[in-house]
Amino acid sequence: MGNGSAIDAESIDASVRMMQKQLDKGVHKVQYKHTQGGQFEQRNGRPREARITVTPGIHQAGGYFDIQWWENGDYKYHYREQGLEFRFGREESNQNTEMPVRHFHPPDDVTKHLPSCIGGGHPPERVTLAVIATWWATVKAGERAS
Repeated sequence: MGNGSAIDAESIDASVRMMQKQLDKGVHKVQYKHTQGGQFEQRNGRPREARITVTPGIHQAGGYFDIQWWENGDYKYHYREQGLEFRFGREESNQNTEMPVRHFHPPDDVTKHLPSCIGGGHPPERVTLAVIATWWATVKAGERAS
């Protein structure tokens, strides 16, 4: 992802702030990865990725989102809890393929690229709201994401 562009730390920060604002006490921990292949830890410089631990989960007591943004507008919101994962993303390099640029990897097969319900050209705050709304509807329904 990113198609060679740099990590967008400001968009990662905007996404974290929106999650904290919308989920309030449902956000239990925020950690950052500062180097490729590094560990998640407290903020210490420009992040490459954020991990937000949330409750409740869909089938478990909680789960977490790993969030990345790139300067070309690509993003990844990857939700995981024990026995379940799904991902929303935008990947510019998919333009010349059969895979959609804005896509969703469903829990039953995270290798699939299905068209995303999240439209294009939105700022990180709006994308974060759409991801939260989809996740929360699934939590409330007690079903797997779709």
